[in-house]
Amino acid sequence: MSKLVDSVKQGGRLLVHPYVTLATRLLLAGAFIFAGMAKLPYPETLIWEINQYHILPPSLATAYGHVLPTLEIALGVFLLLGLFLRTSGLITGLVVLSFTVAKVYALAAGFDIDICGCFGPAVPLLAVQSLAMDFVLLALALQVILHRGEFLSLGAYLSARAESHEEP
Repeated sequence: MSKLVDSVKQGGRLLVHPYVTLATRLLLAGAFIFAGMAKLPYPETLIWEINQYHILPPSLATAYGHVLPTLEIALGVFLLLGLFLRTSGLITGLVVLSFTVAKVYALAAGFDIDICGCFGPAVPLLAVQSLAMDFVLLALALQVILHRGEFLSLGAYLSARAESHEEP
């Protein structure tokens, strides 16, 4: 039994290891920057895809379609640079959660949505593939939220620098 407890403790330490957290941040940042850049030139296509889910009224779907790519890029950059990590991790998690809820709803309602526009026309994914990816992205966002991972983060550097200037 003690070996099992030791294994769990070791696994828990691994999840908060600075390199694991850095890799998590970079993967999440890369996914969001790529997704935002891939959708940015095609707002009308994105709006059409959002409307296929029949969740948002057309005016909100239009606003969401125009804001989403820029938001994804900004969140990705914050994660990449290590700025506002808890906040950017939380917002990233909420955005991914919104995707997950929409896909589960569409699948449960029997909507005929075979291809997800997650990465615009760059990477057409089946809805089920993108749903699996959403669960992975949610786990990555949760790891960033729970362990800020300030290793190689600009936010930690700026905080340390500000604190060093405050001390007499």
